Amino acid sequence: MRKNKTNRTRLPNSNFSESFKRSVIEDYLRSGWTKQEIKRKYGIKFQSALQYWMKKYGYEDKHKKVQYVEVLNHLELKHKYSKEKQVDSSYSEEQKDYIKRLERELDDEKLRSEVYRSMIEIAEKELKISIRKKSNTK
Repeated sequence: MRKNKTNRTRLPNSNFSESFKRSVIEDYLRSGWTKQEIKRKYGIKFQSALQYWMKKYGYEDKHKKVQYVEVLNHLELKHKYSKEKQVDSSYSEEQKDYIKRLERELDDEKLRSEVYRSMIEIAEKELKISIRKKSNTK
C-alpha cells in the first residue's frame, strides 16, 4: 500500500537564499555548462529549478534551444506566389477585381500549405515521430 504524500510538488525556493540562486544562474550563463551539470555541481535536486529561478529573477536563458520554422526565403516565396496575372480584357472591372481577389486568396492558401508542410517536416525530424498518414494505411 502506498503512502499518500501531500507535499510532492515543493517549490525550489525553500532551501536556498536569493544570492545563492542568482550566483548559480550567473555561473550557468557564464560557464556554458548544461543545466544538469550545474544542478549536479551545486547539489540541486529540483528538476526545473534553474528555469524557475531564471524566470523569477528576470534572467534570459541564452543557451535555450530555440524552436524555429525553416521557411523559404521571403523573396522567393513572393516571387513564387505573387506573379501578376493578366485578366482577360473582356471581363468587367468588377469581375476583374473578383478574379484578382480569388487569385490572392489562392496564393495565400498555397503559402499557408507550404508553411504547414515545412512545420511538419521539422517536427518529424526533431521529434522523430511520423505525422503524415502513410499511403498504404486505411
